[in-house]
Amino acid sequence: MSVSPPLRKLQFVLAVARELHFRKAAERLHISQPSMSRQIREFEEEIGFEIFHRDHHFVKPTEAGHSFIAGIDEMITRLNADFQLARDTARNIARRSSASFIIGHSPFVPAAFRREIRSVQRRKFAYLKLQFRTVFASELVDSISSGTFHAGITFAPFESTSLEQISIGSDRLCAVTPQNSLLTGNPAGVLTDLRLHPLIVASSERRHPILYQQLIEECATAGFKPIIAEEVTSPQEAFDLVLDGVGVAILPFGACAEAPSELQYFPINGLEPLPLIFMYRREDLHRAEILSELADLLREKRLEYAS
Repeated sequence: MSVSPPLRKLQFVLAVARELHFRKAAERLHISQPSMSRQIREFEEEIGFEIFHRDHHFVKPTEAGHSFIAGIDEMITRLNADFQLARDTARNIARRSSASFIIGHSPFVPAAFRREIRSVQRRKFAYLKLQFRTVFASELVDSISSGTFHAGITFAPFESTSLEQISIGSDRLCAVTPQNSLLTGNPAGVLTDLRLHPLIVASSERRHPILYQQLIEECATAGFKPIIAEEVTSPQEAFDLVLDGVGVAILPFGACAEAPSELQYFPINGLEPLPLIFMYRREDLHRAEILSELADLLREKRLEYAS
């Protein structure tokens, strides 16, 4: 009858062969010496020959033992290599099956965050198909919670959710005007300078209401009600309206990086910076390594705009 290789006993044999001492070998494998000695003796009876000579002073392999030990040493080495190959192959299959990683974001979030995230993806997660999606604020939370998106970047404060929220920086509201505007040359504008100007603002309901709400609240504190000419759902829409002479756009500084050269933009003094947050599901253990890496990067960078 064939004998299946008992891996644990083979480990015992290799340990004794390396230590040439039963007690030291037992300590190395965290087992009692009597148990190890008994199991090796039983194993020798199973295979029909002695592996070790024993007396009170020394332990050494028999001639048959030398051949056997060399064979099982090679076998264990191959087994370890085969195990690592099987593990790595399975990991790659698992990664490919979940290779799409989707991050939702407000259209007014600075593009620099996307560049930083893509940099990490290229360095550490090259297998990952990274996608960014522009979404409404309410949809962002729902999509991350349901697993449709894996993370999101947006402005705080946000309604309380079960999502992990990490502060990753801040941005300030700016005035965007044509180069020939009456506000030209006033790079340190204050809110009251905009009292009589029609304003183009982020939508109060669609993309992220905090951009709209902060402006309204700050204007009220300054003692006036702003003239809202248009509400927009993207920076590009705001730029087009400014170029068409509709009014002055109020946008986050980081969102103005792609503004046409015919426009100028400058921070509005006296307004509190808008916190930016990175959101994800705590329960998304399958992508925990990626989420942790991205969160650490963004937290470390902590980009501050127009500070």
